[in-house]
Amino acid sequence: MKNIFLAVALFFAFSFAGDGPVSYYGKLQASGNKIVGSKTGDTPVQVRGVSFGWTNTNWESERFYNPRVYAVEHMAKDWKAEVVRGAYGATSSAFTSSTAGDNRARVEALVDDAIANDIYAIIDWHSHSAQNEVENSKAFFEYMSNKYGDKENVIFEIYNEPINPATWADVKSYAEQIIPVIRKNSTNIILVGTPFYSQQVEKVVGNAINDDNVGYVVHFYAYTHKLDAFKGNMNKALDAGLPIFITEWSTVHSDGGQSDKSHYDTHDAAETDKWFAFMDEKKISSAAWEVNDKYAGSCFFGIQGAAKQFDMQSWTDKSKMTASGQYVFDKLNAYYQNAPWKNGQTPIKPIAVENLAINGDASLEIFSLQGKKVGNLSNFSNLKAGVYVLFQNQGSKTKSVKIVKK
Repeated sequence: MKNIFLAVALFFAFSFAGDGPVSYYGKLQASGNKIVGSKTGDTPVQVRGVSFGWTNTNWESERFYNPRVYAVEHMAKDWKAEVVRGAYGATSSAFTSSTAGDNRARVEALVDDAIANDIYAIIDWHSHSAQNEVENSKAFFEYMSNKYGDKENVIFEIYNEPINPATWADVKSYAEQIIPVIRKNSTNIILVGTPFYSQQVEKVVGNAINDDNVGYVVHFYAYTHKLDAFKGNMNKALDAGLPIFITEWSTVHSDGGQSDKSHYDTHDAAETDKWFAFMDEKKISSAAWEVNDKYAGSCFFGIQGAAKQFDMQSWTDKSKMTASGQYVFDKLNAYYQNAPWKNGQTPIKPIAVENLAINGDASLEIFSLQGKKVGNLSNFSNLKAGVYVLFQNQGSKTKSVKIVKK
């Protein structure tokens, strides 16, 4: 069995090619006021995607983190997201509460699925008061950077939205305690929130963090936050050489369109278009809030405004999307048409045969990209041409590689 598998693995090695933004751009890194890729030189990289909701147990967004519903894969394949963001919401307890481990596992599931789909993943400490959670944050990022620090896909966001009375001095002090923890394990880009709900990036000018691979976070909700009120301060930061990453945005009211009916219906496409024109001009990456279906205008999905009714089968059915969800879906798909990495432009990425070698009781299973088991190695020749995922299960360990049937 081992010799047969090695021969087949050699065939796969020449058939496999990365087909997403990570294979094309490589690891993202700050360069002046831009973000570039390790594989694409000095050309600015702009990736666009989505943010999942809070990971908290029993919250509406929890179920979208379940790898069995393939939400990340649908965001990558159907919505054309180049980046997904996992909002770790157990920040006040980290590893101490009974549900903290489940919260962390949800982020890990999102990152693992992002890696499998060749897109970027933001690991977000989704807090409004992280300066009071230093030890918990250290433990969390020690764990995450140790596990994922060598992955080109991963971006660390160490503070979501500082709120009053947190000043930039408070945020910077916190960041200077967390960044060294990550740097022990990773050189990946680190994003840092800015004062007042990540809306005052200009406060960083003249007092930036002393790290060559840090970006600064801005958030906007277009109905409330008009571009004209923010553009000047963002330009101040950019002119000072500070890279910006908009890790959370929506088309609706700043409360997420959830406080009452009038806020639910505050989708503002025209103002959001202005923001996108600015982001495109400045090559600023972004992630839309949120992959969820609770009664909130910012959520992508909703059936008559009711929560937890999305059937997990209708990812591209616009009748199941809110106005904001439709906007995000259309916008990401439109950008995909001219994405540099699409249509096989990524270089072939061989698989090392020895990584697939097996012995003993290992099993090999083949799944479609939609997560349906379609067979095993013995009937591979019967499958239609296409892209599949091969899982190698041996004991407690599982490896997966993308394979191409030609």
